[in-house]
Amino acid sequence: MPPRRAPRSLGSALLATAAATIAPGTGHLMLRHRRTGGLIFALFLLVGVAFGAATASAGRPALIQNLLSTRTLAIASIGLLLAAAAWVVVIVRTYVIGRPRGLDRGRQIVGGATVAALCLVVAAPLGYAANLANTQRNLLNDVFTGGGGTSAAEAISKPRLNILLVGSDAGPDRTGARTDTMMVASVDTTTARTTLFSLPRNIGYARFPPGTPMAAKFPGGFHDPNGNANSGDYLLNAVYAYGLENPEVAPSTPTGNTGLNLLQQTVGYMLGVQLDYFIEVNMSGFAAIIDALGGVTLDVGPKPLPIGGVLPNGQHVTPDGFVPAGTQHLNGDQALWYARSRRDSDDYSRMGRQRCLLQAILAQKSPTDVLARFQAIVAATTDSVATNIPQEVLPSLVSLLGGKAITLDSVSFDPNLPNRDEPDGRFNTSRADIEFMRHVVQNALTSSPPAASVEPEPLAAGAPPPASSAVVTPPPSAMGCA
Repeated sequence: MPPRRAPRSLGSALLATAAATIAPGTGHLMLRHRRTGGLIFALFLLVGVAFGAATASAGRPALIQNLLSTRTLAIASIGLLLAAAAWVVVIVRTYVIGRPRGLDRGRQIVGGATVAALCLVVAAPLGYAANLANTQRNLLNDVFTGGGGTSAAEAISKPRLNILLVGSDAGPDRTGARTDTMMVASVDTTTARTTLFSLPRNIGYARFPPGTPMAAKFPGGFHDPNGNANSGDYLLNAVYAYGLENPEVAPSTPTGNTGLNLLQQTVGYMLGVQLDYFIEVNMSGFAAIIDALGGVTLDVGPKPLPIGGVLPNGQHVTPDGFVPAGTQHLNGDQALWYARSRRDSDDYSRMGRQRCLLQAILAQKSPTDVLARFQAIVAATTDSVATNIPQEVLPSLVSLLGGKAITLDSVSFDPNLPNRDEPDGRFNTSRADIEFMRHVVQNALTSSPPAASVEPEPLAAGAPPPASSAVVTPPPSAMGCA
Protein backbone atom coordinates (compact mmCIF):
# COMPACT_ATOMS: atom_id res chain seq x y z
CA MET A 1 0.00 0.00 0.00
CA PRO A 2 1.61 3.29 -1.06
CA PRO A 3 2.33 5.86 1.68
CA ARG A 4 -0.44 8.33 2.34
CA ARG A 5 0.60 11.68 1.03
CA ALA A 6 0.55 14.77 3.24
CA PRO A 7 -1.64 17.59 2.06
CA ARG A 8 0.24 19.30 -0.70
CA SER A 9 0.99 23.02 -0.72
CA LEU A 10 3.94 25.06 -1.88
CA GLY A 11 4.70 26.06 1.71
CA SER A 12 4.82 22.48 3.00
CA ALA A 13 6.93 21.38 0.02
CA LEU A 14 9.46 24.16 0.62
CA LEU A 15 9.50 23.43 4.36
CA ALA A 16 10.30 19.77 3.69
CA THR A 17 12.94 20.83 1.15
CA ALA A 18 14.54 23.14 3.72
CA ALA A 19 14.59 20.26 6.21
CA ALA A 20 16.35 18.11 3.61
CA THR A 21 18.92 20.88 3.22
CA ILE A 22 19.70 20.76 6.93
CA ALA A 23 19.63 16.96 7.24
CA PRO A 24 19.11 14.75 4.19
CA GLY A 25 16.18 12.37 4.62
CA THR A 26 14.19 14.50 7.02
CA GLY A 27 12.24 16.05 4.16
CA HIS A 28 11.19 12.60 2.93
CA LEU A 29 10.09 11.71 6.46
CA MET A 30 7.98 14.87 6.69
CA LEU A 31 6.32 13.88 3.41
CA ARG A 32 5.55 10.39 4.79
CA HIS A 33 8.14 8.60 2.61
CA ARG A 34 9.43 6.89 5.70
CA ARG A 35 11.39 4.02 4.21
CA THR A 36 13.37 6.16 1.77
CA GLY A 37 13.68 9.00 4.25
CA GLY A 38 14.89 6.71 7.01
CA LEU A 39 17.50 5.14 4.76
CA ILE A 40 18.83 8.51 3.57
CA PHE A 41 18.88 9.97 7.09
CA ALA A 42 20.59 6.89 8.54
CA LEU A 43 23.26 7.04 5.86
CA PHE A 44 23.81 10.77 6.48
CA LEU A 45 24.03 10.21 10.23
CA LEU A 46 26.39 7.27 9.83
CA VAL A 47 28.78 9.21 7.59
CA GLY A 48 28.69 12.24 9.90
CA VAL A 49 29.36 10.23 13.06
CA ALA A 50 32.11 8.20 11.38
CA PHE A 51 33.83 11.35 10.11
CA GLY A 52 33.57 13.08 13.49
CA ALA A 53 34.88 10.05 15.36
CA ALA A 54 37.77 9.59 12.94
CA THR A 55 38.72 13.27 13.21
CA ALA A 56 38.50 13.29 17.01
CA SER A 57 40.54 10.12 17.45
CA ALA A 58 43.12 10.68 14.71
CA GLY A 59 45.29 13.13 16.62
CA ARG A 60 47.18 16.09 15.24
CA PRO A 61 50.01 14.17 13.50
CA ALA A 62 47.53 12.00 11.56
CA LEU A 63 45.48 15.04 10.53
CA ILE A 64 48.60 16.81 9.26
CA GLN A 65 49.65 13.64 7.46
CA ASN A 66 46.30 13.55 5.65
CA LEU A 67 46.36 17.26 4.80
CA LEU A 68 49.78 16.80 3.20
CA SER A 69 49.00 13.56 1.37
CA THR A 70 48.19 14.05 -2.31
CA ARG A 71 46.34 10.72 -2.39
CA THR A 72 44.17 11.65 0.61
CA LEU A 73 43.52 15.10 -0.82
CA ALA A 74 42.45 13.62 -4.16
CA ILE A 75 40.06 11.23 -2.41
CA ALA A 76 38.73 14.06 -0.24
CA SER A 77 38.17 16.31 -3.26
CA ILE A 78 36.25 13.62 -5.16
CA GLY A 79 34.34 12.61 -2.02
CA LEU A 80 33.26 16.17 -1.32
CA LEU A 81 32.03 16.64 -4.89
CA LEU A 82 30.09 13.37 -4.76
CA ALA A 83 28.61 14.32 -1.39
CA ALA A 84 27.55 17.71 -2.77
CA ALA A 85 25.96 16.08 -5.83
CA ALA A 86 24.12 13.49 -3.73
CA TRP A 87 22.86 16.12 -1.29
CA VAL A 88 21.61 18.33 -4.13
CA VAL A 89 19.78 15.32 -5.64
CA VAL A 90 18.06 14.69 -2.29
CA ILE A 91 17.03 18.36 -2.01
CA VAL A 92 15.61 18.45 -5.53
CA ARG A 93 13.89 15.07 -5.13
CA THR A 94 12.28 16.22 -1.88
CA TYR A 95 10.79 19.23 -3.60
CA VAL A 96 9.59 17.17 -6.57
CA ILE A 97 7.82 14.74 -4.22
CA GLY A 98 6.26 17.47 -2.11
CA ARG A 99 5.23 20.15 -4.60
CA PRO A 100 1.52 20.36 -5.46
CA ARG A 101 0.28 19.92 -9.00
CA GLY A 102 -1.08 22.77 -11.01
CA LEU A 103 1.16 25.57 -9.69
CA ASP A 104 0.80 28.82 -11.57
CA ARG A 105 3.86 30.31 -13.22
CA GLY A 106 4.58 32.74 -10.40
CA ARG A 107 4.65 30.03 -7.73
CA GLN A 108 6.69 27.77 -10.01
CA ILE A 109 9.33 30.51 -10.24
CA VAL A 110 9.29 31.07 -6.45
CA GLY A 111 9.59 27.34 -5.79
CA GLY A 112 12.37 26.80 -8.34
CA ALA A 113 14.35 29.81 -7.12
CA THR A 114 14.05 28.70 -3.50
CA VAL A 115 15.20 25.18 -4.31
CA ALA A 116 18.12 26.53 -6.34
CA ALA A 117 19.14 28.74 -3.41
CA LEU A 118 18.93 25.79 -1.01
CA CYS A 119 21.05 23.68 -3.35
CA LEU A 120 23.61 26.47 -3.47
CA VAL A 121 23.71 26.59 0.33
CA VAL A 122 24.92 22.97 0.29
CA ALA A 123 26.94 22.91 -2.92
CA ALA A 124 28.94 26.11 -2.37
CA PRO A 125 30.79 25.17 0.84
CA LEU A 126 31.33 21.55 -0.21
CA GLY A 127 32.52 22.64 -3.65
CA TYR A 128 34.82 25.24 -2.09
CA ALA A 129 36.26 22.62 0.26
CA ALA A 130 36.79 20.26 -2.67
CA ASN A 131 38.53 23.02 -4.59
CA LEU A 132 40.78 23.80 -1.62
CA ALA A 133 41.73 20.14 -1.32
CA ASN A 134 42.51 19.96 -5.02
CA THR A 135 44.48 23.22 -4.90
CA GLN A 136 46.52 21.90 -1.99
CA ARG A 137 47.18 18.70 -3.93
CA ASN A 138 48.33 20.68 -6.97
CA LEU A 139 50.62 22.81 -4.80
CA LEU A 140 52.25 19.73 -3.32
CA ASN A 141 52.72 18.19 -6.76
CA ASP A 142 54.02 21.39 -8.36
CA VAL A 143 56.36 22.68 -5.64
CA PHE A 144 57.33 19.81 -3.35
CA THR A 145 58.66 17.45 -5.96
CA GLY A 146 61.72 16.42 -3.93
CA GLY A 147 64.79 15.03 -5.62
CA GLY A 148 68.42 15.45 -4.79
CA GLY A 149 68.10 16.35 -1.12
CA THR A 150 68.21 14.26 2.02
CA SER A 151 65.91 11.26 1.79
CA ALA A 152 62.64 11.46 3.70
CA ALA A 153 63.54 8.51 5.94
CA GLU A 154 66.88 10.07 6.89
CA ALA A 155 65.49 13.59 7.35
CA ILE A 156 62.85 12.51 9.85
CA SER A 157 65.49 10.91 12.08
CA LYS A 158 68.11 13.69 11.90
CA PRO A 159 68.69 15.91 14.97
CA ARG A 160 68.83 19.00 12.74
CA LEU A 161 67.68 19.94 9.27
CA ASN A 162 69.69 22.59 7.42
CA ILE A 163 67.80 24.48 4.73
CA LEU A 164 69.39 26.98 2.36
CA LEU A 165 67.13 30.00 1.82
CA VAL A 166 67.91 31.86 -1.39
CA GLY A 167 66.43 35.13 -2.57
CA SER A 168 67.15 35.66 -6.24
CA ASP A 169 67.25 39.16 -7.73
CA ALA A 170 65.68 37.95 -10.96
CA GLY A 171 62.94 40.46 -11.65
CA PRO A 172 61.54 42.90 -14.21
CA ASP A 173 64.34 45.41 -13.56
CA ARG A 174 67.24 42.93 -13.72
CA THR A 175 68.96 40.80 -16.30
CA GLY A 176 70.38 37.49 -15.18
CA ALA A 177 70.11 36.30 -11.61
CA ARG A 178 72.14 36.91 -8.48
CA THR A 179 71.48 35.69 -4.96
CA ASP A 180 71.45 38.83 -2.84
CA THR A 181 69.72 37.01 0.03
CA MET A 182 71.40 33.88 1.36
CA MET A 183 70.56 32.30 4.70
CA VAL A 184 70.83 28.85 6.19
CA ALA A 185 68.03 27.89 8.57
CA SER A 186 69.18 25.15 10.94
CA VAL A 187 66.11 23.59 12.59
CA ASP A 188 66.36 21.47 15.73
CA THR A 189 63.96 18.61 14.98
CA THR A 190 63.20 18.10 18.69
CA THR A 191 62.66 21.62 20.01
CA ALA A 192 61.95 23.60 16.78
CA ARG A 193 64.64 26.07 17.83
CA THR A 194 65.88 27.58 14.58
CA THR A 195 69.13 29.41 13.98
CA LEU A 196 69.47 31.62 10.91
CA PHE A 197 72.96 32.07 9.49
CA SER A 198 72.95 35.13 7.23
CA LEU A 199 75.62 35.42 4.55
CA PRO A 200 76.34 38.84 3.01
CA ARG A 201 76.29 39.04 -0.76
CA ASN A 202 79.76 40.65 -0.73
CA ILE A 203 81.73 37.79 0.87
CA GLY A 204 84.94 37.51 -1.12
CA TYR A 205 87.17 34.54 -1.81
CA ALA A 206 84.42 31.99 -1.25
CA ARG A 207 85.91 28.52 -0.90
CA PHE A 208 85.02 25.17 -2.40
CA PRO A 209 85.62 21.58 -1.19
CA PRO A 210 89.07 20.19 -2.00
CA GLY A 211 89.11 17.96 -5.06
CA THR A 212 86.25 19.77 -6.82
CA PRO A 213 86.67 21.55 -10.17
CA MET A 214 86.09 24.94 -8.56
CA ALA A 215 88.70 24.29 -5.87
CA ALA A 216 91.19 23.42 -8.62
CA LYS A 217 90.28 26.53 -10.60
CA PHE A 218 90.23 28.86 -7.57
CA PRO A 219 92.60 27.28 -5.01
CA GLY A 220 92.79 30.52 -3.05
CA GLY A 221 89.06 31.20 -3.18
CA PHE A 222 86.60 32.66 -5.69
CA HIS A 223 88.16 35.85 -7.10
CA ASP A 224 88.80 37.69 -10.34
CA PRO A 225 91.78 35.99 -12.04
CA ASN A 226 92.57 39.34 -13.70
CA GLY A 227 93.41 40.84 -10.34
CA ASN A 228 90.43 43.18 -10.03
CA ALA A 229 89.73 42.93 -6.31
CA ASN A 230 86.60 45.08 -6.64
CA SER A 231 84.93 42.95 -9.28
CA GLY A 232 81.35 42.20 -8.31
CA ASP A 233 81.38 39.17 -10.58
CA TYR A 234 83.40 37.18 -8.04
CA LEU A 235 81.56 37.79 -4.79
CA LEU A 236 79.41 35.17 -3.07
CA ASN A 237 76.23 36.44 -4.72
CA ALA A 238 77.81 35.80 -8.14
CA VAL A 239 78.49 32.10 -7.50
CA TYR A 240 74.96 31.18 -8.66
CA ALA A 241 75.39 32.98 -12.00
CA TYR A 242 78.90 31.57 -12.42
CA GLY A 243 77.59 28.03 -12.04
CA LEU A 244 74.93 28.68 -14.67
CA GLU A 245 77.45 30.15 -17.10
CA ASN A 246 80.10 27.49 -16.45
CA PRO A 247 78.23 24.22 -15.87
CA GLU A 248 81.37 22.16 -16.47
CA VAL A 249 82.82 23.25 -13.10
CA ALA A 250 79.56 23.03 -11.15
CA PRO A 251 78.11 19.90 -9.51
CA SER A 252 75.43 18.13 -11.53
CA THR A 253 73.52 17.35 -8.34
CA PRO A 254 71.49 17.65 -6.16
CA THR A 255 69.29 19.66 -8.56
CA GLY A 256 69.15 20.28 -12.29
CA ASN A 257 70.23 23.90 -11.68
CA THR A 258 74.04 24.05 -11.81
CA GLY A 259 74.10 27.57 -10.35
CA LEU A 260 72.14 26.50 -7.31
CA ASN A 261 74.24 23.36 -6.96
CA LEU A 262 77.44 25.41 -6.93
CA LEU A 263 76.02 27.84 -4.36
CA GLN A 264 74.96 24.97 -2.09
CA GLN A 265 78.42 23.44 -2.43
CA THR A 266 80.29 26.54 -1.32
CA VAL A 267 77.85 27.60 1.43
CA GLY A 268 77.75 24.12 2.95
CA TYR A 269 81.53 23.81 2.80
CA MET A 270 82.22 27.23 4.35
CA LEU A 271 79.73 26.73 7.19
CA GLY A 272 80.75 23.11 7.75
CA VAL A 273 77.19 21.75 7.57
CA GLN A 274 75.33 19.39 5.28
CA LEU A 275 72.61 21.28 3.47
CA ASP A 276 69.58 19.01 3.37
CA TYR A 277 67.28 21.14 1.24
CA PHE A 278 66.93 24.53 -0.43
CA ILE A 279 64.11 27.03 -0.87
CA GLU A 280 64.53 29.62 -3.62
CA VAL A 281 62.22 32.63 -4.00
CA ASN A 282 62.49 35.23 -6.74
CA MET A 283 61.87 38.91 -6.05
CA SER A 284 58.63 39.42 -7.91
CA GLY A 285 57.29 36.22 -6.44
CA PHE A 286 58.19 37.35 -2.92
CA ALA A 287 56.13 40.51 -3.35
CA ALA A 288 53.20 38.47 -4.68
CA ILE A 289 53.34 36.13 -1.66
CA ILE A 290 53.26 39.08 0.78
CA ASP A 291 50.28 40.55 -1.10
CA ALA A 292 48.54 37.17 -0.99
CA LEU A 293 49.09 37.05 2.78
CA GLY A 294 47.45 40.46 3.15
CA GLY A 295 50.62 42.45 3.79
CA VAL A 296 52.80 42.62 6.90
CA THR A 297 53.20 45.19 9.69
CA LEU A 298 56.73 46.37 10.44
CA ASP A 299 58.62 49.21 12.09
CA VAL A 300 60.47 50.58 9.08
CA GLY A 301 62.69 52.73 11.27
CA PRO A 302 63.18 56.46 11.80
CA LYS A 303 63.85 57.26 8.14
CA PRO A 304 62.01 56.37 4.92
CA LEU A 305 63.68 53.68 2.83
CA PRO A 306 64.32 54.50 -0.84
CA ILE A 307 62.71 52.32 -3.48
CA GLY A 308 65.36 51.77 -6.12
CA GLY A 309 67.80 54.60 -6.54
CA VAL A 310 70.85 52.40 -7.17
CA LEU A 311 71.77 51.01 -10.59
CA PRO A 312 73.37 47.56 -10.94
CA ASN A 313 76.76 49.27 -11.34
CA GLY A 314 76.31 51.10 -8.02
CA GLN A 315 75.50 54.52 -9.49
CA HIS A 316 72.95 56.53 -7.47
CA VAL A 317 69.90 57.90 -9.28
CA THR A 318 66.61 59.39 -8.13
CA PRO A 319 64.60 56.79 -6.17
CA ASP A 320 61.26 55.67 -7.58
CA GLY A 321 59.65 56.34 -4.20
CA PHE A 322 60.03 55.59 -0.50
CA VAL A 323 58.79 53.12 2.07
CA PRO A 324 57.41 55.45 4.80
CA ALA A 325 59.17 55.61 8.17
CA GLY A 326 57.68 54.32 11.40
CA THR A 327 55.30 51.43 11.97
CA GLN A 328 53.61 50.64 8.66
CA HIS A 329 51.41 47.94 7.17
CA LEU A 330 53.40 47.13 4.04
CA ASN A 331 52.11 45.64 0.80
CA GLY A 332 54.18 43.19 -1.21
CA ASP A 333 56.19 45.76 -3.15
CA GLN A 334 56.91 47.83 -0.04
CA ALA A 335 57.94 44.73 1.93
CA LEU A 336 60.22 43.72 -0.94
CA TRP A 337 61.98 47.08 -0.85
CA TYR A 338 62.12 47.05 2.95
CA ALA A 339 64.19 43.88 2.56
CA ARG A 340 66.04 44.97 -0.57
CA SER A 341 66.75 48.73 -0.27
CA ARG A 342 70.42 49.65 -0.11
CA ARG A 343 70.37 53.30 -1.23
CA ASP A 344 71.31 55.03 2.08
CA SER A 345 72.26 51.87 3.99
CA ASP A 346 74.72 49.01 3.73
CA ASP A 347 74.32 45.32 3.01
CA TYR A 348 74.43 44.46 6.69
CA SER A 349 71.49 46.72 7.55
CA ARG A 350 69.62 45.07 4.72
CA MET A 351 70.39 41.63 6.15
CA GLY A 352 69.00 42.75 9.50
CA ARG A 353 65.80 43.98 7.84
CA GLN A 354 65.44 40.66 6.05
CA ARG A 355 65.58 38.82 9.38
CA CYS A 356 63.03 41.25 10.81
CA LEU A 357 60.71 40.64 7.89
CA LEU A 358 60.96 36.87 8.17
CA GLN A 359 60.22 36.96 11.90
CA ALA A 360 57.27 39.32 11.39
CA ILE A 361 55.71 36.99 8.82
CA LEU A 362 56.11 34.00 11.15
CA ALA A 363 54.65 35.94 14.09
CA GLN A 364 51.73 37.64 12.34
CA LYS A 365 50.37 35.08 9.88
CA SER A 366 48.24 32.41 11.51
CA PRO A 367 46.82 29.28 9.84
CA THR A 368 43.49 31.14 9.64
CA ASP A 369 45.11 33.93 7.61
CA VAL A 370 46.65 31.37 5.28
CA LEU A 371 43.36 29.49 4.84
CA ALA A 372 41.41 32.68 4.14
CA ARG A 373 43.82 33.62 1.34
CA PHE A 374 44.83 30.14 0.34
CA GLN A 375 44.10 30.35 -3.37
CA ALA A 376 46.10 33.55 -3.85
CA ILE A 377 48.98 32.24 -1.75
CA VAL A 378 49.12 29.02 -3.75
CA ALA A 379 49.10 30.90 -7.06
CA ALA A 380 51.95 33.16 -5.92
CA THR A 381 53.93 30.31 -4.39
CA THR A 382 53.64 27.97 -7.37
CA ASP A 383 55.01 30.59 -9.75
CA SER A 384 57.84 31.91 -7.58
CA VAL A 385 59.10 29.26 -5.15
CA ALA A 386 61.31 26.29 -5.91
CA THR A 387 62.40 23.69 -3.38
CA ASN A 388 63.56 20.10 -3.16
CA ILE A 389 61.86 19.36 0.16
CA PRO A 390 60.02 16.08 -0.53
CA GLN A 391 56.36 15.67 0.28
CA GLU A 392 57.13 12.85 2.70
CA VAL A 393 59.05 15.23 4.99
CA LEU A 394 56.35 17.90 5.13
CA PRO A 395 54.08 16.30 7.78
CA SER A 396 56.94 15.98 10.28
CA LEU A 397 58.29 19.44 9.47
CA VAL A 398 54.90 21.17 9.65
CA SER A 399 53.98 19.29 12.83
CA LEU A 400 57.27 20.37 14.41
CA LEU A 401 57.15 24.03 13.41
CA GLY A 402 53.40 24.36 13.89
CA GLY A 403 53.24 22.62 17.24
CA LYS A 404 55.77 24.73 19.14
CA ALA A 405 56.60 28.40 19.54
CA ILE A 406 59.47 28.88 17.13
CA THR A 407 62.61 30.26 18.79
CA LEU A 408 64.46 32.12 16.07
CA ASP A 409 68.11 32.98 16.77
CA SER A 410 70.34 34.65 14.24
CA VAL A 411 74.01 34.81 13.38
CA SER A 412 75.13 37.28 10.74
CA PHE A 413 78.56 37.04 9.13
CA ASP A 414 79.11 40.79 8.93
CA PRO A 415 81.80 43.14 10.31
CA ASN A 416 79.98 43.41 13.67
CA LEU A 417 80.83 39.77 14.28
CA PRO A 418 83.95 39.68 16.50
CA ASN A 419 86.94 37.73 15.21
CA ARG A 420 90.07 38.00 17.34
CA ASP A 421 92.19 36.62 14.48
CA GLU A 422 91.63 39.71 12.33
CA PRO A 423 93.75 42.89 12.80
CA ASP A 424 90.68 45.02 13.60
CA GLY A 425 88.97 42.27 15.64
CA ARG A 426 86.06 41.95 13.19
CA PHE A 427 84.91 39.39 10.68
CA ASN A 428 86.41 40.25 7.29
CA THR A 429 83.84 39.84 4.51
CA SER A 430 86.37 40.61 1.78
CA ARG A 431 88.23 37.34 2.41
CA ALA A 432 86.26 34.50 3.96
CA ASP A 433 87.88 32.76 6.95
CA ILE A 434 86.10 29.44 6.74
CA GLU A 435 87.68 27.96 9.87
CA PHE A 436 86.31 30.88 11.86
CA MET A 437 82.90 30.60 10.14
CA ARG A 438 82.68 26.91 11.02
CA HIS A 439 83.65 27.64 14.61
CA VAL A 440 80.89 30.25 14.87
CA VAL A 441 78.32 27.85 13.43
CA GLN A 442 79.21 25.04 15.81
CA ASN A 443 79.15 27.39 18.80
CA ALA A 444 75.72 28.67 17.82
CA LEU A 445 74.28 25.19 17.28
CA THR A 446 75.68 23.60 20.43
CA SER A 447 75.27 26.44 22.94
CA SER A 448 72.10 26.80 25.01
CA PRO A 449 69.78 29.68 24.10
CA PRO A 450 71.09 32.96 25.56
CA ALA A 451 69.00 34.41 28.37
CA ALA A 452 69.10 37.93 26.99
CA SER A 453 70.97 38.45 23.75
CA VAL A 454 71.88 41.94 22.66
CA GLU A 455 73.02 43.26 19.33
CA PRO A 456 76.81 43.67 19.50
CA GLU A 457 78.02 47.25 19.59
CA PRO A 458 80.33 48.19 16.71
CA LEU A 459 83.91 47.80 17.86
CA ALA A 460 85.99 50.92 18.27
CA ALA A 461 89.21 51.04 16.27
CA GLY A 462 91.84 49.01 18.05
CA ALA A 463 89.48 47.72 20.72
CA PRO A 464 89.90 44.05 21.70
CA PRO A 465 87.09 41.78 20.58
CA PRO A 466 84.76 40.17 23.14
CA ALA A 467 85.64 36.70 24.36
CA SER A 468 82.79 34.97 22.57
CA SER A 469 83.25 34.27 18.90
CA ALA A 470 79.63 33.32 18.20
CA VAL A 471 77.33 36.31 18.46
CA VAL A 472 73.65 35.49 18.45
CA THR A 473 71.58 38.52 17.58
CA PRO A 474 68.31 39.23 19.38
CA PRO A 475 64.91 38.55 17.95
CA PRO A 476 63.66 41.30 15.62
CA SER A 477 61.41 42.78 18.34
CA ALA A 478 64.58 43.82 20.15
CA MET A 479 66.00 45.39 17.00
CA GLY A 480 63.19 47.88 16.45
CA CYS A 481 60.99 45.67 14.27
CA ALA A 482 57.28 45.64 15.01
